Amino acid sequence: MSPYEKATPYSLKRTRRAPSAELLLPGLLSPITSKKPRRTTRWTRAAVVAAALCTVAFTVQTPVREQVTGKVVEVLKGASCEARGMLSPSLDPSIDAHRLVVRVQPESARHFGDDEATVPENRLQPLPLHPDLSSQLDGMFVLDKPQKSPLTASATAGACIQPSPLQVHFKPRPVVPAKQPELFFALCTAPDRAQTYASVWTHYMSAPKRRDGSNATVPGCLVTDAQGTGDVAGMASANDEFRRQGLGCIMRDSSRANQRYEARVLGLLRDAWIESELRTRQDGAPEVEWFIFGDDDTWWSDPAMLRELVSQYDHRQDHIMGTFSETVGNYHVFGRIAFGGGGIILSRSLVEKMQLRVDECAEKFQHVTGGDGMISECAAMIRGLPLSEVIEETRSLRQMDIRGDATGYLTDGTAPFLSLHHWTSWLELIPGVPGLDVIRLLTAAAKAVGGPNLLRRWIFDNGAVTWSVGYAITIHREALSADELSRIEWTWDDHEPRKPSRDGLVEGLQKHTYYISEVRELAPGLHLFRHVNHHPTLRDGISEIDILWDARTVSPISFSLPSWPRAWLPGRRREAAGTRRQQQIPGHSRKDAAAAAAAAVPEPAPRVHARFFG
Repeated sequence: MSPYEKATPYSLKRTRRAPSAELLLPGLLSPITSKKPRRTTRWTRAAVVAAALCTVAFTVQTPVREQVTGKVVEVLKGASCEARGMLSPSLDPSIDAHRLVVRVQPESARHFGDDEATVPENRLQPLPLHPDLSSQLDGMFVLDKPQKSPLTASATAGACIQPSPLQVHFKPRPVVPAKQPELFFALCTAPDRAQTYASVWTHYMSAPKRRDGSNATVPGCLVTDAQGTGDVAGMASANDEFRRQGLGCIMRDSSRANQRYEARVLGLLRDAWIESELRTRQDGAPEVEWFIFGDDDTWWSDPAMLRELVSQYDHRQDHIMGTFSETVGNYHVFGRIAFGGGGIILSRSLVEKMQLRVDECAEKFQHVTGGDGMISECAAMIRGLPLSEVIEETRSLRQMDIRGDATGYLTDGTAPFLSLHHWTSWLELIPGVPGLDVIRLLTAAAKAVGGPNLLRRWIFDNGAVTWSVGYAITIHREALSADELSRIEWTWDDHEPRKPSRDGLVEGLQKHTYYISEVRELAPGLHLFRHVNHHPTLRDGISEIDILWDARTVSPISFSLPSWPRAWLPGRRREAAGTRRQQQIPGHSRKDAAAAAAAAVPEPAPRVHARFFG
């Protein structure tokens, strides 16, 4: 009989475990002969380590073998680089020799009743982004001078990478209302495009999280066929894709399928209303409170921020929120209409009234250009207001009526960016990278830092270095002045912006931009943002700058009224420009940059505004 069968009944007291009479492994002595019985877990661990080391010894070259061995040992000891606030090295040490890492510990900006939180974006920071970067600024634009690696070989030979620490203030994540506003999305597109972009829509059309951690109802969504050709097979394929993606969308023909495209967009008012009511009465879905109209390439950065926005309004009253064109030409031609690509937000009360008079609006405004123009005109008629007054401007919505290089637009420092448009067709968001890949990177970045912080801009090294969160780090040959920082860099083709602008800088000669290439979650609250620059002049210097976003110890405070809508909600007057303050940027001298960064913060001067278009 086994010794275990003779054991006394289980007791809460810790007792000495009786050794087994059976051999653990063939050829090994029984643990009965040992004074201290061994656990099988030790043998298992030893076998795993031995197998891993043997595999490394026979298949990997010596430098990489030592590195991987160190990683195995660290994991077994529970002491990974990331757990200690550092970063694991790459398998190729030559990569790390040209890589800088900054560990950013965001500090929650606390609100004490001010109109705006104390968040010093667009202001000179007292510390450099990275000391090694500051020390090499002078040589980064000297073409005949060889660049040196920022790190020595000994610093990256299998050891953890020690990042440079940095603390910044950040906006708290959007406040989640106790009762989630019920949204319904509506758009008009072709079946093939609907299938292509469905995976992107899941970011903002997924079920929101309740405060208890459970999921609320998936938002409803109606997609009507923009072609109006009765493509039954195409719409069926789109509906199959919606189900695979877990979307609450349904695609069907427009009620105005035989009319022009603008009329089909206007028809969304009635089509979306009917579909939302069917969901409520037949499927038991909650009653829709807000209708979100947009294009298939309208991207919403943070669904929680969208819900936070509409929660400040009463859906039982008439509201239509939108944005105008950013360009002088389109603004003068189309006026103050809610441009559909930036997104149009309508309250339930207004949609209910408008859908009853769609036919009247279609007849009266049949010569208006654009479905969004017809919707805006119809809303003005229903509310009895001039077109110039009916739209409640929401500047965080971005129509992006520009073409070509949009990098100057995205590094302008005018966050928040609640929506983006034209990312798949007109614009190049990151040079050489497809728009679909870029929008997925921005989606991952927004999830990591929260929508209110995406594309916020911090300024370092006396104006020589700027960091647009979740997008890019830019090194300037000549430090930007306060006036230059207040102007948008005009990098795109034609289309004069309504905001004051400055000439675009030449990449590689006047600036080096490190664009986001990867967003990876290393642990809950810990994300790696990789920024790379492949310009030939940087091959032997700094080719990668990484941000280790470490929010593991941050507990953002929730507030009944968040700060960002105070500055961006329609009808909320912002303070005059002269009442805001910004740290003075002393000048343009590159030689003074490092010294100024380490010195005390100068006396404040009038702040550079982040106001967008006025």
